[in-house]
Amino acid sequence: MKPRILIIDTDTTAGQAVRSAVSVLDCDVQGPQPLSELDEASLVLLTPPEGKLASATVARIRARFPRTGVIVLTGWGSTTEAVDCLKAGAMDYVERPVTPERLAQIVGESLNRLSMLVPAEPIVNGGPSFVLGSNPAMNQAVQLLDQVAPLDVGVLLTGPTGSGKSRLARRVHERSSRSTGPFVEVSCAALGKELLESELFGHVRGAFTGADQDRRGRFELAEGGTLFLDEINSATPALQARLLRILQEGTFEPVGSEETRSCDVRVLAAGNRDLHELASQGGFREDLLWRLAVVEVDIPSLSARMDDLPLLAHHMCERYAHRLARRVDGLDPSAMEVLMSYTWPGNVRELEHAIARAVAVTRGPLISTVDLPPRIQRPTGHPAVQLAGGLQQDERERIEAALAAHQQNRTQAAVALGIHRASLYKKMKRLGIS
Repeated sequence: MKPRILIIDTDTTAGQAVRSAVSVLDCDVQGPQPLSELDEASLVLLTPPEGKLASATVARIRARFPRTGVIVLTGWGSTTEAVDCLKAGAMDYVERPVTPERLAQIVGESLNRLSMLVPAEPIVNGGPSFVLGSNPAMNQAVQLLDQVAPLDVGVLLTGPTGSGKSRLARRVHERSSRSTGPFVEVSCAALGKELLESELFGHVRGAFTGADQDRRGRFELAEGGTLFLDEINSATPALQARLLRILQEGTFEPVGSEETRSCDVRVLAAGNRDLHELASQGGFREDLLWRLAVVEVDIPSLSARMDDLPLLAHHMCERYAHRLARRVDGLDPSAMEVLMSYTWPGNVRELEHAIARAVAVTRGPLISTVDLPPRIQRPTGHPAVQLAGGLQQDERERIEAALAAHQQNRTQAAVALGIHRASLYKKMKRLGIS
């Protein structure tokens, strides 16, 4: 199918000029038409209606159609507005006048970027929306995983905690020949040594205090399917030896038993430490590492793919609005600015929790800064977001933006800025803000 381009412009003459410029591309071009007739497309060329905030319009389009790209066309733009539009999820911000050749080039490049996006999982399945985006490292990782998923080989996922390794392991399972079998997950760091061996291999009655009956382990429960061992770097040397044997021979003994059992399981693993360095220090068996890491894939942190954050945030907002049955259309520019300024030590998992919380507590159709968790509203070490502790060059602009985002409600604006209400009053008086 040809890419579909939709031109949104209430000025018919200007819209027809845009249509003529992009008609040289091999695309299905629709419009110009008003924003009220917005429909799903590969790419929307948006001229914001007069009096409408361009970034808010972009946010609404991205929230409604997460896979649709947006290019803003305007003749009265500003640097601040351009930044806000890009943070809201726009692919580009084009100031008129622009030559037809240049506009066609910009649109063509944007369509090429969109063709590289990793398809989103269906929202109803709660799929891994965190893979959305155009970040090359993330796309390369997902494409490699999809390529090796049908092959019955070991896969080692590396990367920081919260980057989505568990969900990607499930993605591999669902695209494998074992997809009709069970997917079983074990966190090696969450269980003690004795309990972890029991969880993995099972035990017989009387094997240890409290073992009052036989119990099957996770290897047996995953028979014919996939077992995902998360934080494998936490495994003890004794457990590593047992894991190596089961990977080589497919046999094991339950804790407290001399009976040898067999299993047919594909093992995927993940670590939040460099296993190669750990092995060089004697903390991890090299022979086990090579068994687990037939294919090794590194998952980037969220801070390494911040260009994807607006798309991720809007997609998560749509998913949780659907799940919680709430009318939430997206995020306002001030909230998006805070998300873009935060360092995200908890990675995509932390972003998802923040969006879920915001969808649950917001009182309006757009998530504002006050709806975000306090730790994100007022991160330490980020003077560009936090006004307390010294005068910033853009202090007036930020105060006015916070007031506008919260309909001149000074209490909510103060919370969004991370300062006391009385401090906000003093700053407004000093800066002459009415």
